[in-house]
Amino acid sequence: MHFSVESFPHFVSEDICLQFNRVWQRLAEPGYWWTAQQRKLIVEAMRAAKPRPVYDRQREAVSNLSHEESSQEYLSPLLLDTIERVSTESGQLDGEWCKSVCERVGEGAYVELVALIILVLPIDRFCMALGRDLQPLPEPQNGEPLRAYPEDIVANGAWVRQTKSAVANKELVNVSRALSICPIENGLRRDLVDAMYMEGHSFFDKLWHRKSLSRTQLEIAATRTSVINRCFYCANGHTMILDMAAKASGDAVDLKSPQGQEVNDIGVEHGELILDYTEFANREPEKAYEQHAKLIEVLGERAAMELAAVVAIFNGLNRTSDPTGVPMEETLMAYGRLGNKTESLGLAEMTGINNTERPSLLQSIWILVKFQIRRIMGEGQ
Repeated sequence: MHFSVESFPHFVSEDICLQFNRVWQRLAEPGYWWTAQQRKLIVEAMRAAKPRPVYDRQREAVSNLSHEESSQEYLSPLLLDTIERVSTESGQLDGEWCKSVCERVGEGAYVELVALIILVLPIDRFCMALGRDLQPLPEPQNGEPLRAYPEDIVANGAWVRQTKSAVANKELVNVSRALSICPIENGLRRDLVDAMYMEGHSFFDKLWHRKSLSRTQLEIAATRTSVINRCFYCANGHTMILDMAAKASGDAVDLKSPQGQEVNDIGVEHGELILDYTEFANREPEKAYEQHAKLIEVLGERAAMELAAVVAIFNGLNRTSDPTGVPMEETLMAYGRLGNKTESLGLAEMTGINNTERPSLLQSIWILVKFQIRRIMGEGQ
């Protein structure tokens, strides 16, 4: 067992440790397109990736980067550049870049590379936040990757294809389908989100009662993290979820606050502490533990863990939606159209808005009416 509750200096749930151990077990195995040794190299490169300063963000075109035959000892310049971009600049990616990478690396290999990053990065961030050393990567097992796609893959509006079974599952939001051509990794990612945030079937529930923090408090952290990472899919979606949750709970949340704008009153209990922690943990993750004692003092150990987990897992979610180009759910896009919220809050300035068709006001009203009918009839999202 790699992760146990005793291996953390503060309270961590058994379920989180269980999911972390499942990820680590899978890391040691050959994947769909990469050997276990190559998978380890990909994760090591992710751990080594650091954000470039603003003055040094000019990137080489994909066509100018060499990509030799796969090796067990090193990764090509193209792969290293791709890992760095996904790890540190996911909000700046576009469909043409993704297409170019997939043409040279392979669609399945690219999706698996993204999957490895978004599985390990949130676990690393969570360990940093709770003062635990990063877990050493497991010893790679021998064996060859499967090198085969699922039989039922289809285009579904994203930059990479998905499986028909994932598309047909109406309980899934689009980001939960994003990596489905690597079914094991996609399943692990969904289970990690369930443990660190909330079960998928509760996504559109406006109130949660199984957490120490309220849904409004957690959505402030989710939204602010997504705004910092410039992820339109998550920033827009969770701004709208935050608004719905606040109205249901009676919290007078100022939606400008998680966008990084100064407000007189955030409108939720401990909102300033939650925002301050979220800002710090995202900007300087290696130092996030410096704030944990304050969280425990004010919120309690379980709530402090929940907040750290949400910030960590949204760093994975942001790097899932942007590198795969999944479109925003029409329901949340429609909700953002009402009152011009998406535009007035500055969310429309994010690159990822180009991945989604924007409904008119009349279309938005009809979309929301249909959504309410589906929810009443128990027909999923």
